[in-house]
Amino acid sequence: MKKLTYLAAIVALALGTTLSGCESKTKDKADDVAEAKQEVTETEQAGGTKQEVMDKQADLDSARKDFKKAWDTDRDDMRKEINRELEDIDEKTATFERDLKTATSSAKTTLTANLTKLKQERATLTGLLKELDQVTAANWDKTKKAIEKVKDGVDDRVDDLKKK
Repeated sequence: MKKLTYLAAIVALALGTTLSGCESKTKDKADDVAEAKQEVTETEQAGGTKQEVMDKQADLDSARKDFKKAWDTDRDDMRKEINRELEDIDEKTATFERDLKTATSSAKTTLTANLTKLKQERATLTGLLKELDQVTAANWDKTKKAIEKVKDGVDDRVDDLKKK
């Protein structure tokens, strides 16, 4: 029994490490850039040779390239998620509009309210897409967290409409 407990703990630890590592790949790459910048500065201040400084600068350039690639991927993934949510809202809107044509008066009130909510949520997500286009690498982490929070709230509210 103890072996199973230890095994479960090891698996949980491994999964936790893997999952947290995936979520912060862009942040890790940004940290690599900061570290490489520091190494260039330290090498220059320590009186390193021109070749040593150039090697450190090459490392910095490589770190910047890796960061940009990770950031672009992260931002594109977020854009795809938001577009999937927009498609989901559009499908639900079409369903509610279709049901509205044959609904009784009390059901029409509920469907109309749901349609209004869906249109508001769609506008929110459309605004997030525009915000994604304006985001810079410097404020990506902060913006990404804010977008995910709003997007998750929209998900929950839209899913609640299905239940009604």
